[in-house]
Amino acid sequence: MHLIKVNAINSTNSFGREMFRENPQLPATCIVAKNQLSGRGQRGTVWNSEPGENLTFSIVYPKPGISPDHQFLLSAAVATTIVEALEQFQLPRLKVKWPNDIMSANYKIGGVLIENVLNDGKVAASIIGVGLNVNQKAFSGLPQAGSMFSVTQKRFDLDEVLAVLLYALEKELDQLSNKRAAEILTDYKSQLFRIHVPSTFELPDKTLFTGMIADVSLSGKLLVRTEEELLKEFDLKEVRLCF
Repeated sequence: MHLIKVNAINSTNSFGREMFRENPQLPATCIVAKNQLSGRGQRGTVWNSEPGENLTFSIVYPKPGISPDHQFLLSAAVATTIVEALEQFQLPRLKVKWPNDIMSANYKIGGVLIENVLNDGKVAASIIGVGLNVNQKAFSGLPQAGSMFSVTQKRFDLDEVLAVLLYALEKELDQLSNKRAAEILTDYKSQLFRIHVPSTFELPDKTLFTGMIADVSLSGKLLVRTEEELLKEFDLKEVRLCF
């Protein structure tokens, strides 16, 4: 995989998308930013990161071998692969919080934002953005945020962590088209944060209810069993898991 390192950039995802637009023959490429000025997260949130303390990067991966109807499979595979790769750094209780946040010891230490480029009804390329809190010590106003340092009290070499992640991700992406959907979802659910555990959920109108994550559909929707034993299905912007 080609590697491009930059000191400062607005968004590695936006930069990667522009690179692919200008060169559709672009090989698999990773853009790493020491300082990301306008990082983006899920639900239109902002991803803030202290310069030089964390990893913010995007992988431009042409022809990932998924159909537009099954884009969640890529998200699930990427999140699961990151968790499995991070296990060698002995982080406590690594999990994936639906849909693709990276958790350790009940703290969010990372997130994934995937944007797919469609052409003639096919996924021409995937822009896989990853933000991972590595050595940052404090997260003002974000009590649920953490880092590899905060959950282990150890500092990590950024280049080493990046190399481990890229090796695992490239291997997974190369094999993705040969994997069955059921296999990807089974691996994903084996790492899913608070599955089959009574939890509190929040609706867009701030209403709270108690239920348990029962399953995740092929399209990435969350299936929650409520206290009334009803099975309800939610899309990304329709519910939030409180923790």
